[in-house]
Amino acid sequence: MMRGPGAVPYCSTVGLVERLRTTRLDAGLALVFTAVGLIQVVVAPIAHVAIGALFVVGSTVPLAWRRTFPVEAAVVAAAFWAIPLDGFPFLGFVVVILQFFALGQLGEPGRAVALAAFAACVTAVVGTLLGPEAPIAAVSAVLIVVAPVTAGRVVRREQRQKQALVDLARELAAERRRAEEAAVGAERARIAQELHDVVGHEVTLMAIQAEAAAAALAVAPERAVAPIEAIRSTAHRTLTEMRGVLGVLAPGGQAVSPSDEDIDSMVARARQAGISCDVSIVGGPTPEQTSSSLAVNRIVRECLTNAARHAAGQAVALEVRWRPGGVDVRCANRTDARLPAVPGRGLTGMRHRAELLDGTFEATTVGGCFEVRVSIPARVAP
Repeated sequence: MMRGPGAVPYCSTVGLVERLRTTRLDAGLALVFTAVGLIQVVVAPIAHVAIGALFVVGSTVPLAWRRTFPVEAAVVAAAFWAIPLDGFPFLGFVVVILQFFALGQLGEPGRAVALAAFAACVTAVVGTLLGPEAPIAAVSAVLIVVAPVTAGRVVRREQRQKQALVDLARELAAERRRAEEAAVGAERARIAQELHDVVGHEVTLMAIQAEAAAAALAVAPERAVAPIEAIRSTAHRTLTEMRGVLGVLAPGGQAVSPSDEDIDSMVARARQAGISCDVSIVGGPTPEQTSSSLAVNRIVRECLTNAARHAAGQAVALEVRWRPGGVDVRCANRTDARLPAVPGRGLTGMRHRAELLDGTFEATTVGGCFEVRVSIPARVAP
């Protein structure tokens, strides 16, 4: 048995409660038409009382299911039109319009609607020819079926188009929310990476300097002055850079300004903290390589921080080679680790900075040596 709401979002979207409410309304409507028709059969007979009552009940009761089972209800109601009559119920045309408008609006699939409408037209023509009306009335019998079905299909199409627009607006709103959330997440990740680069490096240097100061205080207190002064200057520098990073969060905040500290300054401070560095810098960035220069500074800073954290006391070999086609960075230090490095925020941040500039990143541990290699191509200015 075909069910009308199979493809119409009646049960799926309106719900069982709405379906029951609609069925009760249609049942009440069918009861009214049936009562009026039965009264007419008694007061102004349209056939033998039993035959007239059968026609009225059979053609009006299916109205109770016109919206829940529109195809079946229309077919059942139309089947009784073949009963020969001497007249027609006063409200018969209203019943037909309501029944077949629901068929056009809610009936599914379309082939079943077409077959039901065709069968109703044939039955209406046969019933008209068997009745007292002139044969030309068969045309009206066909129109009274076709017109409501056509109107129902038009309304159905308009409703579906309206629902499609509503769904599209809902999807666009959801997509806009997802885009906003993604933008917020990306901004948070960027700020977190900047804080990691700034705080991680500076705090690592302060920890090394604090250890040196503690050792000096135990042996020769006068030697603790230099590391304590280094801690003080490093702390001030860290606060300044953190304010620059967090400034972007303030209303009307500007973009984060990368540190203007060059590689030589970073290496000097690392050596001051006790990190042995062997540095080789070839060439220098061109004006078109400003973004590459900033990325290289951050990458070198993170390499020195990693070396201080995970390979304390080991020498660091740093090579930066500028060339017309880009820049290559290599940083290596001895390590006790035998397994590949687990990508943390530091390595992930270096990879991200390199890939943003169409570069490559590689971190390997071979023969007790941890090595980072970064290559960033030159960008041609438009």
